[in-house]
Amino acid sequence: MKHLMSVGAVGAVACAAALLTPTPADACGGFFCSNSPVDQNAERILFEVHPPPEGVTAVVEISYTGDPDAFSWIVPVPETPNLDVVPVSTLRLLDVATAPSIIPPPTTCEGGQNRSFFDGDAVAESGGGAPPPNAVDDGVTVEDLPQVGAFDPEVISSEDPQALINWLNENDYLITEGMEPFVEQYVNEGYKFLGLKLAPDQGVADISPIKFTCPSEMMPLVPIRLTGVSAEPEMGILTFVAGNERYAPQNFRNLQVNPDQLQWDYNSFSSNYYPLVSWLIDQEGGKAFVTEYADSSTATQSLVDNAFLFAADDEESREYLRGVFSEFSNITRLYTRMSGWEMDDDPVFAPNANLSAVSRVLDLSDRDPVEVCGGDDIPLAVPCGNTYCGAGAMCASTVEGMDGCVCGEGTVARQITAPVAAGRALRQTVVCQDSALNLISAEDLFDPCDGFTCGDNGSCMGVNGFPTCRCDDGFAAITNFAQPNGVSCVATGDVFEPNQLNFIEVGGPGDQPVPMCECTSSSSHTSALFGMGLLFGLGVLVRRRRS
Repeated sequence: MKHLMSVGAVGAVACAAALLTPTPADACGGFFCSNSPVDQNAERILFEVHPPPEGVTAVVEISYTGDPDAFSWIVPVPETPNLDVVPVSTLRLLDVATAPSIIPPPTTCEGGQNRSFFDGDAVAESGGGAPPPNAVDDGVTVEDLPQVGAFDPEVISSEDPQALINWLNENDYLITEGMEPFVEQYVNEGYKFLGLKLAPDQGVADISPIKFTCPSEMMPLVPIRLTGVSAEPEMGILTFVAGNERYAPQNFRNLQVNPDQLQWDYNSFSSNYYPLVSWLIDQEGGKAFVTEYADSSTATQSLVDNAFLFAADDEESREYLRGVFSEFSNITRLYTRMSGWEMDDDPVFAPNANLSAVSRVLDLSDRDPVEVCGGDDIPLAVPCGNTYCGAGAMCASTVEGMDGCVCGEGTVARQITAPVAAGRALRQTVVCQDSALNLISAEDLFDPCDGFTCGDNGSCMGVNGFPTCRCDDGFAAITNFAQPNGVSCVATGDVFEPNQLNFIEVGGPGDQPVPMCECTSSSSHTSALFGMGLLFGLGVLVRRRRS
């Protein structure tokens, strides 16, 4: 059984060395708990881009529910960063305040009285002391750092990759055979490894977002090439950039959602925003971010001031953000959904003064009014209009009355946790996963298919330590709510292309819009960039319990 653990946003900063021709920093690692893999389904990070030589600060949220003694976090770093913590709700508050807000189409009830339903929130919402001497253990140097918040940090280094791998495993970090080449790569490149554990007197409730600062000229960079070990398919990555200019991805496509593309379900009063975003990004080969919001810090401050967040540290989080807004003039919110097999390039974010502000509001109020009190006259949801099954996959209506996923050759069905509406709630759904991305074998952990069934019309296959289903021909995968993490293969009805997600193509007026793009051919691997690395997913290991 998978260890119960909630992963919100995790990562670590890999500081770029101040060289004449530096390269972006990368990182690797993985989520594990008690010899079990842990899904990573969402990330939140705030980059604060200071003028040189102060460098870039990254605030990264870590959400973990489990045994405090089983928690640890490790990530390669080329130099030791300065560490701090911020109030627990800081990134959540910024997320709520700037999240997309959808104004629905007008409705009438009993002869023309307008009703208004909103998808999401309708109004603005949404260490010190010198470290002890380094210790050397069988060719591995361990540098203890002062406690930071709930964390007890250390930096581990060695010139011998195998010695370092042995040390990590002997000290309760699970390094599987599939991960060893990643560790060896960074050891050979001269990286150290930053490890975080909870201090002896600290519990899970004491975990706060951690803040990394690396002094030197840098650009925000998210090294995701090695994140596939723990990335759930269609993993959400939410990035904020606070700077004195508007920021955009430099080497990924920069998209904006056209409100005319959104489907609206008059029965559930919700949109298909997130499935649509996943499809738009996959049309760019997974190499795209959606700019969901971009405006002045003054405008963002107003949103934060009016946001509702019932948290014990609400005012402390607001105060931290006020400090950010007073220092930087612009805030940009960028979002993507990616799967592990798409994570083969590292997104770099750069200033772009030519871009205009982007409102968080997506307005559908110019559509024709719909009568919602007429019983059978209420428009039905478009079949497969709110289900995206992944690149190359098809969506199908099923005999169970649910949308299901028909996975193509080389892919299998896996249950994931996906955001709905304005992202406040999560739902279980199914997506088709590349079965070739299998860095964690059953021998490394356990047989993930043990006790798991896909029913009579499919077979289970362990991929990256999780059970997935390969359905027989004529059957589609749906969520089995009766079984935890369950998938069922059921008979299909009509099968649809992903363009069912686009309202313009299935019943709306207008021409197909051209996504806005501001991109260059620069690669995040070029030596012309100063890199700050933030690892999502692969920077975290949860310690195996000592026997």
